[in-house]
Amino acid sequence: MTAVLNRLSLMMCAASLIATRPLHTQVPSPSVSVGFGVDTSITDVRNVVSLVRAYLAKPDSSARSRGIWSSTTEFDRRIGDVTAGQANQGFPATVVGVISDGPGDSVYVVKILYARADSARGIAPLALQRLYAVREAGAPYAFRLASALPRITRNWERRSKGHITFWYVPGHKPNPAKIDRAARFVDSVAKLFSVPPPQHLEVYVGDSMDEVQRMIGLDFFPESSGPGQRGGGLNLGSILLVGNPAIGEDYLHEFVHAVLGPSLPAGSKLLSEGVATWLGGSRGRTTREMFALLRSYQQADSTLSFPALVRQGFNVPDADRGTNLLYATGALIVDAVHRKNGIAGVRRIYQLRTDPNAMLRSISIELGVPPDDAALDRWWRTEAARASSR
Repeated sequence: MTAVLNRLSLMMCAASLIATRPLHTQVPSPSVSVGFGVDTSITDVRNVVSLVRAYLAKPDSSARSRGIWSSTTEFDRRIGDVTAGQANQGFPATVVGVISDGPGDSVYVVKILYARADSARGIAPLALQRLYAVREAGAPYAFRLASALPRITRNWERRSKGHITFWYVPGHKPNPAKIDRAARFVDSVAKLFSVPPPQHLEVYVGDSMDEVQRMIGLDFFPESSGPGQRGGGLNLGSILLVGNPAIGEDYLHEFVHAVLGPSLPAGSKLLSEGVATWLGGSRGRTTREMFALLRSYQQADSTLSFPALVRQGFNVPDADRGTNLLYATGALIVDAVHRKNGIAGVRRIYQLRTDPNAMLRSISIELGVPPDDAALDRWWRTEAARASSR
């Protein structure tokens, strides 16, 4: 079970869920059960459960055309299920609550638990998702589903600058200097890569990832135990969640993904995260600090191998260390390619879509390094030492 949680945490921390990183399409749940507190003898509850079953059998953008998803708010018309691709991922689902959202019977809060269980590892919960069921005339099951986000945030303070609107969890104070920096950064990334800036970005700012995840209707998602550094940011295409108060509005790493995603689709996690780290750092660390962290990993473990890490997808026992190795190594490659071949070289490697061995060969060509493991590993260690002391 530890391995499962580490892998899931790495998926969250490595915000490769990149922009417009369209919101990931959910995988149909193999089964949808009903929790012991859900009384389907009540007509409304029975209808809502049937609605959830219909949605989870085909949880994609067709939900609106099938009349399953509400279109009464601009957000639900444009985005829909903002938790798609995180909450489900093909896990069995259990409806654990259909609860009135207030006086009357027109809106219900629907809570769905995604979890697997087996005799060897026990229960492995993935997510607790919160949707709303809204009574609407003509709906196939008398109700349609709707997202939590527009309901939760409708009275939140907001600030706009350039292409960005920032929304603030109650009690969180806007930082004008960081707002300005973020707006300038978005324009500068678009100019550097010769892509159009995003039409609009919505950035939700809170004091923790738990807080901003609950805001979108993700009441639980696992993270690795222990002292590793929490991510604090998540990119959902045109929506960014920022839950690290030390970083706040200028979570530059995620803005890189949001700018490049629609016009310059990424080819690999290594190089897309490398570009974002090269320009915007990672989880509060500057690019140089990431290089220094990479160098410390190399010095502490002589068995680490750059080609081997690429081939195994940077999947190491410590998920936090694996994320840092991935981001810092990617940034190291991007930095070296930019110094040698300019932004044209960076664009080439950013869009590489190939297997690990072919990727290593392409990287070696851009770097001018012999395409063998020993030479690439020597370059990786030498370059990290140089970059961390610059």
